[in-house]
Amino acid sequence: MYKKLSYRVPRMFFRATFAAGAFVFLAGAMSPAFAEGPSFAPQTKIRLTVVQWMPSKGQFERWDAIGGEYTISDEGTVSLPFLGSLSVGNLDNAGLAGEIGKRLQEKMGLAQTPAVSVDILDYPSIYVVGDVTTPGEYKFHSGLSVLQSLAMSGGPLRAAAQQRSKTITLAGDLREIDHSLLRSSAKLARLQAEMSGAKEITFDLPPATDRQYAESIYDEERVIFQARASALDRQSTALIELRNLLKAEIDTLEEKLKGSDDNIQSVEEQLTSVKTLVEKGLTITSRQMDLERLLTTYRSDRLDLVTAIMRGRQAINETTRNLEGLSDTRRSEVASEVQAEKANLDQLRLKRDTTQQLLLEELSNGSGISERGEEMPLTFTVSRREGGQVNQFQASETTELAPGDVVRVTQPRLTDAPSKAAVTAPAQTEAHVSQASR
Repeated sequence: MYKKLSYRVPRMFFRATFAAGAFVFLAGAMSPAFAEGPSFAPQTKIRLTVVQWMPSKGQFERWDAIGGEYTISDEGTVSLPFLGSLSVGNLDNAGLAGEIGKRLQEKMGLAQTPAVSVDILDYPSIYVVGDVTTPGEYKFHSGLSVLQSLAMSGGPLRAAAQQRSKTITLAGDLREIDHSLLRSSAKLARLQAEMSGAKEITFDLPPATDRQYAESIYDEERVIFQARASALDRQSTALIELRNLLKAEIDTLEEKLKGSDDNIQSVEEQLTSVKTLVEKGLTITSRQMDLERLLTTYRSDRLDLVTAIMRGRQAINETTRNLEGLSDTRRSEVASEVQAEKANLDQLRLKRDTTQQLLLEELSNGSGISERGEEMPLTFTVSRREGGQVNQFQASETTELAPGDVVRVTQPRLTDAPSKAAVTAPAQTEAHVSQASR
């Protein structure tokens, strides 16, 4: 008896030690920042792990049916199997884990509370808007400050630099549109020359600044014009040669047909004479039969020649139709290309007018940007959802953000009276546009 007792005591002690160690391991596995973190914000993604000590097996068992990844709803609840919707409230990781363990024990009638751990997988993003270089959505991490969010969004917006960058972009777009207009006009001139059957293309006089570029485009269009004209000539020549060949073949067949008619007439005359001799008994009937077979052969050959002549004439008619329709088909294709190119040219002109107007506005608005006065320190406003309501408050660079916060950055400026350059800017914008486009 004492031997059995002494044997059980170390075994029970080992199980208890193992259980206590496992609970310590589970508790230590949670990140300190998460274990004592703030309450859960809506749309926070968590991972729930539930395990229970099974004395009969001497080991822990994971409850995969309950554990898994979940998302906190906008109402501050999380839906769990068996437990339904659970309000998170102001609970932190440890509080939520304890509440889930207690409810599982009550729901399932367990003797001991199961071990529950809650890990945060992902926080809701923060949003940075206002006078920043790249406003948008950014990933939240624990301890994120307003200054760090400003750095994540590219820093404060530099009005003068942005204006110059936009002016350069618009000037580049305007230059590209001018080149597209030049290419489209050159193509349209080439198509119109093809449709009218002209031998050369008449191009419009290009601007002095684009003369070298225009000459290269005109040379390319001339090459295309000559290549298409040569292709059309080759097709026409091939059809004409085919028609002439068919005519020559028909002439030959007609000559053969005349010879066949002569042979038939000769055999018919011989057959008439032989029939008379056979009737008088002066010759044998086999001679008559040979002539009749020869006559049948000549007539069959004549029928083949007539059929070949008819097919040749049909081929000549088809070739003539193809030759006459070749020019019409090409004119129809060119007319469709002309129509499409005119529509493209109209769109390019409209786009150029719009871009030029935008560039004028940028130049007039940014002409006095360097004289607007020096910039004041940045101001920060944070919008935070708390208790179903959105609250706004002024923040500093060191203010710590919460998941889902919206940070608005504002750059105040000391505006001065309009300078002479700003007053005279509208009169100079046209010259600026032409200079910028060049």
